[in-house]
Amino acid sequence: MDATLEHVAVGCNAISNAFGGNSASPTSHGTHTSAFCGAFGAKNGVALIARQANRPALLEIRHMLQHRVSTKDSTRITSVYLHAPVDGAPRRVLAGDSEGNVFLWLQADESTEWTLHHLSSSEQTMHSVSAVTAVATRRRWLYVIAFSDGQLRVFEQRHESETVEPIATLSLSVKMIMETLSSTVWTQQGKEQEEEEEEDALVAAGGVDSKVYLFEIPSTKQAMNQLIALEGHRGWIRCVDFERRAASDSSSLLLASASQDQRVRLWKISSAPKTEEHVAPGYHAVGSTAVYTISFDSLLIGHEDWVTSLVWTLLPEAETSVSALVSSSMDNTIIVWKKDANVGKSGAWVPSLRVGEHGGNGILSPAVLTTSDYRLDLLALNFSGQLERWQQQPPPSKIFLPTASLAGHTSPVTDISWSPSGDYLLSTSLDQTTRILAPLQTTGSWHEISRAQVHGYDINCATFLAKTPSDHNDRFVCGADEKILRVFEAPDSLQELAQALKGETKSTEEDTESTRVQHAYLPELSLTNKTTVDQSDKKKKHGGFAVVDVEQNLEIPVGDTLARKTLWPEQRKLYGHGNELLCVTSNHAGTVIASACKSREERFAAVWLWNTTDWSVVQSPLEGHKSSVVQLAFSPNDEFLASVSRDRQFCVFQRQADEKYTLVDRVKAHKRIIWSCSWSPDSTLLVTGARDQTFAFWSRSSDSSKWSQLGENVVLPSAVTAVAFAPFALDEQSRKYLLAIGLESGHIQLFTVTVDDNNTLVSSLALELLLPQVSSATISRLAWSPSSTSTHGLLASASADHSVRLYRIALL
Repeated sequence: MDATLEHVAVGCNAISNAFGGNSASPTSHGTHTSAFCGAFGAKNGVALIARQANRPALLEIRHMLQHRVSTKDSTRITSVYLHAPVDGAPRRVLAGDSEGNVFLWLQADESTEWTLHHLSSSEQTMHSVSAVTAVATRRRWLYVIAFSDGQLRVFEQRHESETVEPIATLSLSVKMIMETLSSTVWTQQGKEQEEEEEEDALVAAGGVDSKVYLFEIPSTKQAMNQLIALEGHRGWIRCVDFERRAASDSSSLLLASASQDQRVRLWKISSAPKTEEHVAPGYHAVGSTAVYTISFDSLLIGHEDWVTSLVWTLLPEAETSVSALVSSSMDNTIIVWKKDANVGKSGAWVPSLRVGEHGGNGILSPAVLTTSDYRLDLLALNFSGQLERWQQQPPPSKIFLPTASLAGHTSPVTDISWSPSGDYLLSTSLDQTTRILAPLQTTGSWHEISRAQVHGYDINCATFLAKTPSDHNDRFVCGADEKILRVFEAPDSLQELAQALKGETKSTEEDTESTRVQHAYLPELSLTNKTTVDQSDKKKKHGGFAVVDVEQNLEIPVGDTLARKTLWPEQRKLYGHGNELLCVTSNHAGTVIASACKSREERFAAVWLWNTTDWSVVQSPLEGHKSSVVQLAFSPNDEFLASVSRDRQFCVFQRQADEKYTLVDRVKAHKRIIWSCSWSPDSTLLVTGARDQTFAFWSRSSDSSKWSQLGENVVLPSAVTAVAFAPFALDEQSRKYLLAIGLESGHIQLFTVTVDDNNTLVSSLALELLLPQVSSATISRLAWSPSSTSTHGLLASASADHSVRLYRIALL
């Protein structure tokens, strides 16, 4: 048995410094690109972005770096720096979090594992890391970290050593908190240096006092010296960045700074040895061995709101590359600035490109992805934690269009559910969205094809309904931190897209019948997705969405279209619960829904059953628990309904002749809260998992309706938070099953479970998924695809680390 991580979907922490491109990008385009083209903080881990091997135009999360340091649930990665060269040199990722931890991951080459260095812990400082940067000199790597209390720390790593040591700490005033850092190596102008002579490093910083600071890390001693403070901005400094340049070009250097005053300023820096008498006009700063001259070069005006981030890049133009500056803003645009020699006496910086979406909440940070075909590829983090992407089209058009990017939840994922056919996966989250993932049949890559619900409440649970003869499109039911269950139906455009992804087309009969809903819209100040049918849209592919061609005229929605125009219309609201919804499930016939809400009283802990034909209440609520029911599960034959609760008990309800369910047994099964339950595919075995770090098996007694335990509780190293039987039997003759167990630690274990003719149960660990495949936080739900078979399975997991992961399980 073997498991392969097939896909990871996760959003970025909505912090400017938590996302960035590869700082080791080539100095010219048209060259071999690095395996990693960007990185971002996802909860308390770091996601590494790479181009797909079989489709370089598409991106994927190639690796998730995790530190496993115990932190608070609210802790987030706040700053990330990636250096991944293409020449086989070691790769490194520097990151800091909101508790003050600083982590350094190193990888010697593609064939080796990442190693972790914990540079600073929350015990040393209780203040958040606001920015990080790194720079390589001839003999060492320097890592600079800014904390939210105004402190700057410098760490050193010699090229021949794996040890990272602190060399300097600079405590600034709380009025000088640094929000951004940039660093570069400085070779003095006019001074002949030997090949092995060490270089000085310059560090630029900006923060809340509207000034740009320059610091020097001299090669002659282990220290960090403040050189000068540059004034001019009238708002917080949001970003500083040194110009990328070749090592041989050391005559001068540009430093860009961005501010909340909507302006970008360029500063020109040059130097001369201390021994020289002539010094150029401008601001002067005396370093350890040189005098630096800083002069104001240009003021760039073009944004209409805060400028949030900057990055220098090289514009690909035929066989040459031209230096350019990319800026992002809360006005939801990205501007590429280029120096035009034909403007003014010495040239001027002018906008050569502006991209963005109408509306939106702003862009926090841009990155430029290197390409091998001289086309510019822009990736940007927006205010909601999603990555938007614009790519230059091939000649002769060369226009920029939105293209497929990466998307995922930005808060803990609470539930997942497969569509009845297994074509796509639904996930819900505390980020108040419901998303749909589907695979591209030709390449096997997964894409978010719909944001079915954008809500105003945290969403706790959802379930698909099996199709009945009267159903045309898929439906799901969703529960949130409100007292209402909402029923949604797939729009025609989504059904068409799902079929196209599978390589299928709708029949003429289906086209005639399914003309009810093209897509939905969400009115202002409303929580209900309204139905809209635009006759002109019916003639357009996928309802007239703004889409991108990913494979042989196969188009998927991207950008603002994905966020706003792929909503599922709401068909029904179900009222009755007295508190916020906590769990919901449906029977396998698609005729009954079971739901439960949060409760501290027995009267609210009842399970409600709903008829999906007329959406009426089937019967009086099912009583049995004294506290919140946290999961419900119908047996595959729909004869039984199981519920598990915070009261440490599980209840089994049995269907009677009148199709109503009655409580037949209540068992106090564990010492702590029971988080999850699942039925075996033949409906004879029930498994429960609890916070007491155990899971147990239960079977119906042959001579009564009571349920008794088979075997002993299986003890695991962490609390059991999710259990899921595979929908198939490994061996029908011997009642052999496959069981997936999700733990609070984020690990996933697969057990084989065998029950013999004497009703003796034996369970054994078959496979354990560990880092880096698994999540870094609690597994909240596991779900097997209905398309899984006894030879291979597809397992989905939802986690509190904001991720949805898909595992391909090979059973033979």
